[in-house]
Amino acid sequence: MTEYISLYRKYRPKKFSEVVGQTTIINILKNSIKLNKIGHAYIFSGPRGTGKTSVAKIFSRAVNCLNSVDGDVCGKCDNCLKKIEDEIDIIEIDAASNNGVDEIREIRNNVKLLPSNLKYKIYIIDEVHMLSDSAFNALLKTLEEPPSHVIFILATTEINKIPSTVLSRCQKFNFKKLNDVEIEERLKYICKNENRLNSVDDNCIKLIANLSDGGLRDAINLLDQSLSLNENIKSDDIYNLLGIINDEEQFDIIKNIVNGNIKDTINYIDSLYSQGKNIPSIVNQLQTKIENIIIYNSTNNYFSNDYEKKLSQFSKIDLDKLIDISKQMFDLLYNMKKSTDQKILIKIYFIKMALTFFDNSLQKNDSSNLKIKKDDKDVNDSDSETSIVDNKNILINNCLSLANKRSKIEFIDKFNIIKDYVTDKKYNSIANLLLKSSPEVVSEKNILFTFNKEFEVILFDKNVDLIVKFLKLLYNIEYEVVGISSENWKEIKKEYISNVKKGIKYVYTDIKKEKIVSNNVKNVEGKIENIFGNIHVTEE
Repeated sequence: MTEYISLYRKYRPKKFSEVVGQTTIINILKNSIKLNKIGHAYIFSGPRGTGKTSVAKIFSRAVNCLNSVDGDVCGKCDNCLKKIEDEIDIIEIDAASNNGVDEIREIRNNVKLLPSNLKYKIYIIDEVHMLSDSAFNALLKTLEEPPSHVIFILATTEINKIPSTVLSRCQKFNFKKLNDVEIEERLKYICKNENRLNSVDDNCIKLIANLSDGGLRDAINLLDQSLSLNENIKSDDIYNLLGIINDEEQFDIIKNIVNGNIKDTINYIDSLYSQGKNIPSIVNQLQTKIENIIIYNSTNNYFSNDYEKKLSQFSKIDLDKLIDISKQMFDLLYNMKKSTDQKILIKIYFIKMALTFFDNSLQKNDSSNLKIKKDDKDVNDSDSETSIVDNKNILINNCLSLANKRSKIEFIDKFNIIKDYVTDKKYNSIANLLLKSSPEVVSEKNILFTFNKEFEVILFDKNVDLIVKFLKLLYNIEYEVVGISSENWKEIKKEYISNVKKGIKYVYTDIKKEKIVSNNVKNVEGKIENIFGNIHVTEE
């Protein structure tokens, strides 16, 4: 009987040319091989299932390939044909289970030995952030003066946990989440090769890609499970397989909450439990939906037209109350991990959420009475939004004008202390939010944080005062802070580099004294060309 090989193993890329996405990373690695400019240490960071370990293995083969083709493996020489598991010069280590100083010291002793078969001896350390502090210190000594025949590849999903001293000695590659189109194309390719293209319609492929959240491995595993169900797979089969609910059911629960309908909300939870659903995943789904509603009510044309039509039924909801229940969802997800009776905990939280809207005297099951209309904000709302944008512009400018590398290193070195507050009654929400951020620019009194999700930026803006207070508790410094999206930061950084090359100087502005009036701002982040106006930037 032939052994079944899971699809993600069967279709794992064996060459750079087979890697999906990560084009920039692949090109850099191939060029380094072609030009014989091989580094001694690399860090591959990024979300799970985006190709870090696969690329590490391909790179290990490519640098040792006897007949490399355009920087890629030839697939024909003795070094390429040998199974990587059988190659004694390519050593894979799981730091999650080998995280002590003794294991790293053993590596330090072995790196001095020349490779047995290959040109380079490769150490691939997966989940490297799991190493203990003493293990990192031991690894650091090896990274400082490595033998010329050794290459380290460190893979991690949490680069913020890697000491800056280690980061500074490695070439860093950030693996991005794959977009839905890239994942869909790969899934269709696999279905075609497996002669199952007729078993899964395009809607199911799109759903699997969307639910995988940018992780190709998760998408292929879900496809593998789905193909085992039956010959004709429907969307409901996938939802049931994961124990989650579809968009319509998610919106029904949210309607019950925002209408203050406690009874129907609780009945829905009982029904989900009786069906054996994956409740933590459903809570995560609901939190994402609420994030989307908040973004829809705060911006224009962010989502597709079809999806905005679905969100429009919540266009009149009080934004502050939405943010409040989103924070409660966030707390619920965290507390569920520690609870011995999740069902009671969930009911308590959902009752509390429904009570948030109960005092609005809304008619039950009538979303037409919901409070704030998206397109009819009064003058005060516009003034408040304008003020937020202008303050952000100044804060971003000030961060860049005073940016200091040493301040950033010192700040990041203590950043992990935030984990001590994830169970703190007062600061747990703030601690969890900051742990999702990246401190991109730091000075002695200014910090610019970036977030992957727009919703997290909104939460940051809503809690700036508490964040400042929390950071003062940790660092004894009253920072001025600003939060923006990762996408917006890319544009700002690009603009900043361009301005520096042109000799344009960023001048610090005292935000407490500055008074700005703007009547033409449409959203919280503003346009990139308005962020560094003449009021903040001067030419030398």
